[in-house]
Amino acid sequence: MRLSNSRKITIIIVLAAAAVLYFGGRSSLEKCYYPPILMYHSIDDHGSKLKLSVPVKELRAQMKYLRDKKYDIVSSAQLAEMIKSGEKIPHNIVAVTLDDGYMDNYVNAFPIFKEYKIPATIFVISGSIGKPDFLTAAQMKEMSDAGIDIESHSVTHPFIEGLTPDGFKKEVVESKKAIEKITGKSVDTFCYPYGGFKDFAPDVLKDAGYDAAFVTMPRDNSIAVDAYRLKRVKIASGPFGSLDFRIKASGYYMWFKAHRWKKKKSTEY
Repeated sequence: MRLSNSRKITIIIVLAAAAVLYFGGRSSLEKCYYPPILMYHSIDDHGSKLKLSVPVKELRAQMKYLRDKKYDIVSSAQLAEMIKSGEKIPHNIVAVTLDDGYMDNYVNAFPIFKEYKIPATIFVISGSIGKPDFLTAAQMKEMSDAGIDIESHSVTHPFIEGLTPDGFKKEVVESKKAIEKITGKSVDTFCYPYGGFKDFAPDVLKDAGYDAAFVTMPRDNSIAVDAYRLKRVKIASGPFGSLDFRIKASGYYMWFKAHRWKKKKSTEY
């Protein structure tokens, strides 16, 4: 049987983790751990957002798995507080995040989060609130009151690489104010649009009152926990969805991706 690339990656991760544990012991495995921060977008049975969509049935199975395995599921704000305090992050921690603030987050995902008591975080584009296919202010307020963490994903979802510090500041300050006005709660974390990053971003975010910020997959070989560049793993539908999800929720997938990036960069010279 010919294995797909995703299947090969999964097998490699399992074997790599086993090898590290066997030859280096638990102390070596400890160095490979990165708190799993799961990244979703649309929860949609019809796949209208293509690769960014996860079917409702799969999301339900994934949230059930996290609860059955006794994961301590935290919001982005709770994770930021742990990092800020300097305390060691337990290996049963996981955060569930959704980007953009699509309407299906309320229609399809919210009932599942309530059922399994998942304090998920939704990063909302404040300029899209109330537009077709996006969350309304009333839906955001209802979810916030029910324990869902509503945080910032900018005003217009721009490419940060093309912004000046002042332009970025406008995006983070105005989105924070707009969301806080709706939920009545502090907005403490930010998600970079398109996963982009600029060196000036952390200082701008700190000055605006943010405690942490999130990117997407790592584009370096580090697994250091940086509060203003927290790395996430994309959750998507696929032929090996269940096994793939379990690996990504383990806390060791990020180590593999970071070292894969290191190997890729080394071949460019």
